[in-house]
Amino acid sequence: MSDEPSRDEAATGAVSGRSYVRTRPRGFAPWTPRPAKRQLIEQIQAILDEYREYLPMTARQVYYRLVGAYDFPKDTRSYDRLIETLARARRARMIPMHHIRDDRAEARGIPWGYEDPTAFWTSIRTSAEHYARPLDQGQPRAVEVWCEAAGALPMLARVTEPYGVAVYSSGGFESVGAKYQAAARIAYRTTPTVVLSVGDLDPSGLSMVDAAAEDVAAFVADMDAEPPTVTRLAVTPAQVEQFGLITAPQKSTDRRGEHMTETVQAEAMSPEQLTGIVREAVAAAVDLHALAEVQRRSAEEHRQINDEVTRLRQW
Repeated sequence: MSDEPSRDEAATGAVSGRSYVRTRPRGFAPWTPRPAKRQLIEQIQAILDEYREYLPMTARQVYYRLVGAYDFPKDTRSYDRLIETLARARRARMIPMHHIRDDRAEARGIPWGYEDPTAFWTSIRTSAEHYARPLDQGQPRAVEVWCEAAGALPMLARVTEPYGVAVYSSGGFESVGAKYQAAARIAYRTTPTVVLSVGDLDPSGLSMVDAAAEDVAAFVADMDAEPPTVTRLAVTPAQVEQFGLITAPQKSTDRRGEHMTETVQAEAMSPEQLTGIVREAVAAAVDLHALAEVQRRSAEEHRQINDEVTRLRQW
C-alpha cells in the first residue's frame, strides 16, 4: 500500500446525506509507508520512547524534538507533513493514540448515576480511598501557573499537583470572559496570588501575557481585591542562550510591540527543561513546611475515614 490512500467509490451514508469520493481512511487502517515516511515514524517512536515519562506529547513538541535531534526541516510544509504522518501512523497502530495529545475534543452533560446500591457503596469506598485535604491549605499565598500552550497542561500539571498548584491555559485569555473568570477566582481568595507565566518568546506571546495580567488585575481591583503578582517564567532570552533553543524570525503578520529579531516557542524547550524550570519555581513559591503538615493531616484523616466507611458498610 502506498503513502496516499486510494480513492474509494462514492461513500454514502453520511450524516448529512451527501455523497463523497473518500480520499482518507476512516477508523483504524493498515498502512505500508514508503521508506522516507518509515524513517520519520521510527524517529517519532524514538522520541516518544525517550520522553515516555512526559506522555502525552503535543504534535508541536514532537516537531521541535525532530528538528533538534534529526535535522527535520523547520517550515510549515514539513510541520503539516508531520501532522499527516502522525494521523496515519496512529490509525495504523504504529503509534498509540494516547501518546499524542489532541486539544479540540470536549464533552458536556454526560449522564451519570449508580447502577445499584452495590455500585454506590463501591463509589463511597473509592472516594474514601482518595480522601485528601487540598494541598494549598495553610499556604501564605496562592500559586498559579499560566501556560500559553494548552497542550502542555497535562505535562506541567504532573509537576505542579504535588505542590497543590494548578495550571491554567492562558492561551484562552483572549476571551474577556476567561480573564474575568480568572479575576473572580483570584479575588475570592483570602491570600495573595502569585502567577508564574509560561509562553512563547515572541510579540504575540509576550503581549498576550501582558494584556492578560493587566486585564485580570483591573478586574480584580474592581472587585476590591489584591491583584496577582505575575512573573515571566519561560521562555526568556537567557534560557534561549542557556539551552541553545531553536529560534525563528518574527512572523511578518505579528506586529504587536517592538520588533524581535529572533522568536522561540515554548515547545522548543525539551520536556525536561520546561518541567525542571516549573518545578524549581513552584517549589520556591510554596511554603514547604505548610505543605508537609497538610500532607501529614491528610494521611491521618485518610486512615480514620476508611475505617469508618468499612464499619458502615458492614452495618
